[in-house]
Amino acid sequence: MSGLPRLTGDGRGWGIAVVAALSVGQALAAGAAAIATRDVFAALAADARTVPLPVEALAVLALSGVAIAGLRVVERVVAEKLGQGYAAVLRQKLFTHLSRLPARRLTEQRAGGLTLRFVGDLGAVRNWISLGIARLISAGIVLPGALAAIFVIDLELGLAATLPIGLGLAVMALLGMRFGAAHRRLRSRRAKLATDMAERIPHAAELRLLGRMAVERRQLERRTERMVMAALSRARAAALLRAVPDAASGMAAASVLYMALSADLRTASAAGALAAVGLALQPMRELAGVWDRRRAWVAARRKCEALLARPLRPAGRSDGADPMSRTEGAARGGTGRGPVVLEGQTRTTALATATAPVALAFHMLKAGPLRHIVATLEPGGRVAIRGPNGAGKSLLLTLAAGLEMPEAGRVTLDGVATGRLRAGAIARRVAFVGPRSPILAGSLRRALTMGGSNRPDDTAVTEMARHLGLGSVLDRLGGLDGRVGEGGRTLSSGEARRVLLTRAALSGAGLLLLDEPDDVLDADGPVLLARLFDATPASILYTTHDPRVAALGERVWRVENGQLRIATTPEGRADAA
Repeated sequence: MSGLPRLTGDGRGWGIAVVAALSVGQALAAGAAAIATRDVFAALAADARTVPLPVEALAVLALSGVAIAGLRVVERVVAEKLGQGYAAVLRQKLFTHLSRLPARRLTEQRAGGLTLRFVGDLGAVRNWISLGIARLISAGIVLPGALAAIFVIDLELGLAATLPIGLGLAVMALLGMRFGAAHRRLRSRRAKLATDMAERIPHAAELRLLGRMAVERRQLERRTERMVMAALSRARAAALLRAVPDAASGMAAASVLYMALSADLRTASAAGALAAVGLALQPMRELAGVWDRRRAWVAARRKCEALLARPLRPAGRSDGADPMSRTEGAARGGTGRGPVVLEGQTRTTALATATAPVALAFHMLKAGPLRHIVATLEPGGRVAIRGPNGAGKSLLLTLAAGLEMPEAGRVTLDGVATGRLRAGAIARRVAFVGPRSPILAGSLRRALTMGGSNRPDDTAVTEMARHLGLGSVLDRLGGLDGRVGEGGRTLSSGEARRVLLTRAALSGAGLLLLDEPDDVLDADGPVLLARLFDATPASILYTTHDPRVAALGERVWRVENGQLRIATTPEGRADAA
């Protein structure tokens, strides 16, 4: 998925052609206005008794102004649509790419930096297209059109106006080349400040508790000062660049008048030429702004291309077929469609209808600290993973979920390697609960049912939520329509974990992968997890440091020194702990 979208793709080429056509219209109107101005001044200089009122010239002058204004408005709207459309396509591509990055690679990205990709950099991309490329096209057509009108009026006046304007354009080009350094410094310092603040703001109260506020304020002040200095440097460069068109137009006007006086040219011709010089000022100013947006675009493009160049996990099969459907259907004894409710389930168990329990297997797996892992979780099995910190317990779960790909070996779900499966095929069968699992802002109903393959009714959702300890949350928020804050911030850490576990129970998945599900639960955590295990027929693989929670499984896998040891009896579980 590397590379930015084509600028002319998705119909944007036609939009660029429309911008060019509107610019041609402006150039023609500017030329007509200049010639009409000449004719009006010629009438002014003549004897009013012998020369009729130049009604046609006045009408052309008025209509040209209206036409330029109208065409410019339409051009701006079309250009903005082009910029917004391209930014939207790129935003989708970046987001899709991020969703396919290995989990470890994604966690290496600073949240503030990723935010800049989606806000600052995409803003720079949009501005380059709508305010850069579009105005470059417009200026590239209108400016020569205005100068051509002067040559039509008088050759000598055309040369007199073109030389200062050409010199001004050359100076703008030289200044624009040097403008890039100031822009890069400001961007770098602004990005550093933004990422640091994005990291610290959520923890401001705790930083104060740690006695870090004085240090953090000094650091913030230093970085702000450096950013301000870079901003002032860029502002000076930008102001100088934008001043050149005014200076160039003034020199062009003086040159035109000098030529008219020295060559004894008609006053009307000089007036028309001055009108054209005035009309050329706006596109020159727009060219000055193009340099600024060009530099911002170059920096943003590099960052976006670097992100899109990061290697992805395999995308799975692209033929639309689901190689697990046959296996799953055989396991059900049916067509492989719809939820399964096992006979003999209690009322609570029936709440969590699921696909057929999934068989999970690791075949000579190598990833991170893990070496030569061979293990199988049978359909409907319950296995705890234990071991020291950093041993690879969580990595084993992310490999099973397809969030990471092994360096060697393979992971299979019902005999099919995860690398051959589409993300949707895995999502229908696997529910993953980790320390950073998302709870998005919205209703409690959405938080509890997000991602499920079968959406249960409100009665089932409410009953499962109360069964897994969310009764007080339902009462406090006013039921399933109650609002949950961004990232679950309106919930305690234990309540947020209960939401995620309830979501897993309601998901309809045939395999639950739970990474330290009890780490923020209270003393009732083991009881709560026992209820979850009873509420679903799914296979369950989970990590824990608590022997009581490990005892809820049928087996324990012990991960240590890159190896996996399996204990199969309650006594063995106690030893493995």
